[in-house]
Amino acid sequence: MPTYRVTHHTRYRHAFSATAAWQSLHLQPRHEDTQHCDAFELEIRPHPGDLTTRPDVFGNKHHLFTLREPHHELAITSRSVVRRHEPVLPMSGLTPPLSVARQQVARAIANGSEFALEQFLHTSAYVPLVPAARAWAEGLDTDDPPALDWLAALGTRFGREFKFDSKATTISTPLVEVLRHRRGVCQDFAHLFISCVRQHGLPAAYVSGYLLTTPPPGKPRLRGADASHAWVSVYIPGTGWIDYDPTNTCFVATGHIVVARGRDFSDVSPVKGLFTGGGAHTLTTAITVEPAPEPVVAAAARV
Repeated sequence: MPTYRVTHHTRYRHAFSATAAWQSLHLQPRHEDTQHCDAFELEIRPHPGDLTTRPDVFGNKHHLFTLREPHHELAITSRSVVRRHEPVLPMSGLTPPLSVARQQVARAIANGSEFALEQFLHTSAYVPLVPAARAWAEGLDTDDPPALDWLAALGTRFGREFKFDSKATTISTPLVEVLRHRRGVCQDFAHLFISCVRQHGLPAAYVSGYLLTTPPPGKPRLRGADASHAWVSVYIPGTGWIDYDPTNTCFVATGHIVVARGRDFSDVSPVKGLFTGGGAHTLTTAITVEPAPEPVVAAAARV
């Protein structure tokens, strides 16, 4: 059972003194069947006048704070210790054919037994139901494969046709542009994959988190050089939610650390908020994900 230490540092620097700040944070890793957050610490400088913690509608841990003092710089650092189990995939033949899975989802929503799935089938802030995204998967369901096989085939096609390019897009780049140029980052790929899956009748969610990376042979692990990651979760009747990483063309494993789940990035942004005053600002982020060298004793969360 691997254990990881995660440090996520965000810093705002203002050209002039800001007079106040309101911030929303999704930084604390989730407790799930395959993951346990043993410790969490949140450090904010300057110290805010109020800090609240509550679960959001998707079951994520949500921190909010207000800073009401002049400042040129705001630094937010979270530190987590997370134990991760290996997710277990069902045998593909045990998942229903895609056509049957669609029908089962529709019935579960109609009779109210799984009504919450409805929100993961329709347009959301960053996931329009682009017809070209649906058409991109054409032909993969010709033989009505098991839903899990269809998902894997969709990922394989995605891996062949799309290239990771950190300079190709911004947060505001439309999905139609990502489709046209076949380039983007994990956030783009997750949104596009979700648009496709939803249009084929299966609920799909956005997952934000971290990914353990391995340095080249003989090279040290660089602190602060990692990044946030995003992937998707697809609901398959009889099995539940299955996480898939379209950027790396794989089902998730122990190196994927889940922070938050929602309909798209707008629900789970790690750090977002507003300032009054301050003029232009620069934002820098540094993330380190590393294996814990020794077993870590569980500790209470501190904020």
